[in-house]
Amino acid sequence: MSDGPGRPRIGVALGSGGARGAAHVGVLKVLAREGIEVSAIAGSSIGAIVGGAYAAGLPLERIEEEWRKTSLPQLVKTFLPTFPRSGFSSGAELERYLRSVFSDMRVEDLRIPFAAVATDLDTGEAVVIKEGPLVRALRASASIPGIFRPVRWDGRILVDGGLVEPVPVRACRELGAEVVIGVDVGPRPVPSTPERRGLWDELEERLRALEDRPWMPASLLEFLEARFERPRERPLPGLFSLLNQSALILLQEITELKLKLWPPDILVRPDFPRKEGGYVREYLNAPEYISVGERAMEEQLPRLRELLARR
Repeated sequence: MSDGPGRPRIGVALGSGGARGAAHVGVLKVLAREGIEVSAIAGSSIGAIVGGAYAAGLPLERIEEEWRKTSLPQLVKTFLPTFPRSGFSSGAELERYLRSVFSDMRVEDLRIPFAAVATDLDTGEAVVIKEGPLVRALRASASIPGIFRPVRWDGRILVDGGLVEPVPVRACRELGAEVVIGVDVGPRPVPSTPERRGLWDELEERLRALEDRPWMPASLLEFLEARFERPRERPLPGLFSLLNQSALILLQEITELKLKLWPPDILVRPDFPRKEGGYVREYLNAPEYISVGERAMEEQLPRLRELLARR
């Protein structure tokens, strides 16, 4: 399938989501494999970086390789704290990396029409960047507040586009896309603390396994339950978990409201496995996340084909 006479222009709106943005590569791989030509790309944050690379003509093999070769030392260097006044990191290392890939390319000159979405820190408005230096546009779109220093752009102070356009469907339609595939890779709230499992649980598990023994461990369990209060309530979350969970809840609500206001024709939501280890270490899961994106797009192919056939 590809654009042609009578074929609608297909656009992809690649959402924000940090390390989960590796799934965008999987989505694009499936579209390319199926011969589905992408005529417009809009991206927020990591979605802008992946989308910008594809719009610039970088082979998917190269984009995938960039993800797969990510190492912990590289990540530490990218997020290296410089403690500037407006962010944990100056973002200089990220900008150097982007410049090594894109050199002096401009947004308006890319092979595929492209827009990077950022947020005006003063007004909260979405800023859709359709022209100008590509590296600067991507750097602005991915300026996570508190992590990277904001970017100055035509008198505005810009931060991460995922704050107001987690899946930039509207920007994609403004580029002329008639059928939009929205890819939502944003994290979702998860239980902030695990169910309590302590010494009592382990003891009970071991005794239950011995219930057929003649010395009646079940009676021992009854004896212990009668004399000791078993803790059943989950512990309260720590301060960082509480703040992180609150941010995820707000982001989830913004995403759902925006998708209702500007619904894509096809919504792809990869099913990410729960991982422990923190935000930075998630980037080391790129191979798995790329596969997750592929599976999610493959599941939507029948709907996409049906939609294109109707149009």
